[in-house]
Amino acid sequence: MNLVHIGHLGAGGFGAVDRVRESSTNLEFARKTFIPPPGLSGQMQDNVRKRFIREVRTQSGIRHRNIVPIVYAEPGAAPPFYLMPIANSSLQDDLNNDRSLGGNWLQAIVDIVAALDEMHGMGIYHRDLKPQNVLRYSSGDTAHQPYYAVSDFGLIAMEESRVSSLTMTGMIKNTDYYTAPEITSDLRRASPQSDIYSLGCILHEMIGTKPRVPCQDIREDGPYSQILLNCTRSDPARRFRSVRDVLDAIIVANAGDAKTTVTVNLPFTEQLYSGGNIDESGWKELIEYVEDHENTYESSSILSRVSLIQVKQLWEQFPMLGDRFGLAYANWVRETALRFDHCDYVANVVEQILQCADYGTKVECLMALLRMGTSHNRWYVERKFYSLCGPGMDEGLAKRLAVEFRAAGPAVCRMIDHLEHSISATRDAMHPNLVQTLHEVCR
Repeated sequence: MNLVHIGHLGAGGFGAVDRVRESSTNLEFARKTFIPPPGLSGQMQDNVRKRFIREVRTQSGIRHRNIVPIVYAEPGAAPPFYLMPIANSSLQDDLNNDRSLGGNWLQAIVDIVAALDEMHGMGIYHRDLKPQNVLRYSSGDTAHQPYYAVSDFGLIAMEESRVSSLTMTGMIKNTDYYTAPEITSDLRRASPQSDIYSLGCILHEMIGTKPRVPCQDIREDGPYSQILLNCTRSDPARRFRSVRDVLDAIIVANAGDAKTTVTVNLPFTEQLYSGGNIDESGWKELIEYVEDHENTYESSSILSRVSLIQVKQLWEQFPMLGDRFGLAYANWVRETALRFDHCDYVANVVEQILQCADYGTKVECLMALLRMGTSHNRWYVERKFYSLCGPGMDEGLAKRLAVEFRAAGPAVCRMIDHLEHSISATRDAMHPNLVQTLHEVCR
């Protein structure tokens, strides 16, 4: 490959990033080249070089919209390098221009959470998450929806890997401003909660009102105060359990901050708005209301405020009401043009319902996921549907969903076509019952 240097783009994670052009295709890329930090011994240089190569191999194996792809790499070159797509800007640049991102800050958080959720599911922690390492790209779809992707895995660590005593090498000056306190001296203490701390710091950049002290709890007033605190507590065990839980809390708080109101005055509304536990009578009233006012602004406002934690509590305490709520929620998801930045959160609620519901409700939820993912072109949702419909899917559920596929006819063919194109999936990797049905229906 013949690469022509065009200009310098930046540095980070043991490397310099330059803009280059491949002469035979005239395509341009960002090239990251390994450059060891100055002042290291030969052994230490070899250590960080191995870490750089591990970055290449790890990042090359991940295929996710919100994780920057490696399009070409030569880890054995002297020095090793890799190529990635050129971004429009970094999140840091965008925040410098407008800390609210034109009012779309929540979408950036959704994208970052999607990336972290994918990484954490594989036992991978970033450990150097900050706005400079989050890049903005233009979508290739017709809506040209911009999106953010996480990059710079120079400090990445697999759960099973052993990290040497070289803990902070490669972390540029001021990175502690986003780094969890437990890993500033020893990266071996990294965990999902370390990245959650960094996520909380990024959220603070967008909606915070007070200056923050690096490596300290963030204490603020306002609707996001408890979220910021529970992301950044000094004790990792007291932080959110997962990035999904963070997103759940942000979505609910955002709905309240946006003053989404229900124009009815029923006993359950106060319990719903509090984000706490809803009693049995409250659930009955809520379910009856949304069933009787299907596809109205009021029912949509109610369902958009139900939190993931509340849904879990519903199934734990009042399972007899769960399927009724699940059907109402699936219908809302299927029939509503949801805000793009709410899709991932809603998909997580649907997945929670799927864990407990009967076959009929599960089928409705799966079809709702498929329609929401493809109609909103949301990769996270499409991937969730696809993973749920794999060869390991429950046989009885697959048969029920196959019946629904037949009933949907050409509409399901269009959605599956979109899914295959969108996330590079193949219908032949789905459950055999679904594969056979799609081949028969979509001739």
